[in-house]
Amino acid sequence: MTEQALPQDSTQPKPRIVFHVPFRLGYAISGGGIRPGKMIAAFEALGYAVDVISGDKASRAQAMAAIAKRLDRGEEYAFCYAESSVLPTMLTEKNNRPFYPFADFDFFARLKGHGIKIGLFYRDIYWKFKYFMQDKPWHARLWRKFFYHLDFHYYARLLDVLFLPSMKLAYLLPDGLKAKASPLPAAHDMTSDVDRPFPRTPGDLRFIYVGGVSSPVYDITPLIKLGAQYPVTVCTRQEEWAQWQGFYGSLPGGVTVCHLHGDALKAAFAEHTISAIVRTDHPYLGFAMPNKLYEAVGQNIPLLVSGGTSVAEFVAENNVGWVLDADFGDFGDFDPEGMIREYGTKVERMKAIKADHHWTMRARKVESLLA
Repeated sequence: MTEQALPQDSTQPKPRIVFHVPFRLGYAISGGGIRPGKMIAAFEALGYAVDVISGDKASRAQAMAAIAKRLDRGEEYAFCYAESSVLPTMLTEKNNRPFYPFADFDFFARLKGHGIKIGLFYRDIYWKFKYFMQDKPWHARLWRKFFYHLDFHYYARLLDVLFLPSMKLAYLLPDGLKAKASPLPAAHDMTSDVDRPFPRTPGDLRFIYVGGVSSPVYDITPLIKLGAQYPVTVCTRQEEWAQWQGFYGSLPGGVTVCHLHGDALKAAFAEHTISAIVRTDHPYLGFAMPNKLYEAVGQNIPLLVSGGTSVAEFVAENNVGWVLDADFGDFGDFDPEGMIREYGTKVERMKAIKADHHWTMRARKVESLLA
């Protein structure tokens, strides 16, 4: 199902690339904790030798020094792919203090001096919204935002491409970066289709939601209410649910909360008929393209999504699910009978687009713009 890398001549050395992240790989089991590892594997599948720079400042400095020696010896790199942290680059050290603040950007400048193109995936821009750090004093917010803007300053100078999860995010960028922006949404790692039984009656519908539950951004109250009529599984981080379960109060009998990832989550997808990305309206979600959207594609499980978002556009354009009203508070336009009739078509459309959204294809997109 996935596009395979061309076979490499074993007598020839693999082309090298630089892979830079200002954090420890695998620090989380979702989102930014998963994506770098998937991308490294995808680049390797395309035949690249990947020199990884990650971890704390000391670890990154050691890796950057090794690459600098290779460059000084005349070795070549095809390109550099980087990803941002949720923190400003200069504040990723312990206690969020700017120790050795320019090390990463000095390294990017060195790569640029050797004619190596640099692309960086900017994973999030939540700091542009008014709810950002509202529990902190104003000077703490100002301090953090200053360093985010400093990132933008260096990105404009040093990057060839700024990859975004959705181009809807571009309006929040300074003018110097907008021209460098290119979409690079997430992907999946499935290589075969899931044998998904089709529901025959509304009673066969089983919904699964994977993601955050914190209010106001990830308020899934409408989905919780649906649990009064249908089985609804909410898969979220254990510590997040412990913090927010009081917000949702007593759960309807159809709601099950779990904390799965990896193969256990894939098995859970196979037991459900609909993947729901359904939340109350929030401006931050307008451009979000979460990993779980592409996990659903990989699982060929049709989607039920909130309207007015990039996710809704994807679902409508590809005919892989159903879009609800943008400002819904309940399921007034929910049509289970129609979903039963259309279910087979949605599954077939999922299968048709699956190969285009594999991690290897995401790596090929990077390659096409940087190599």
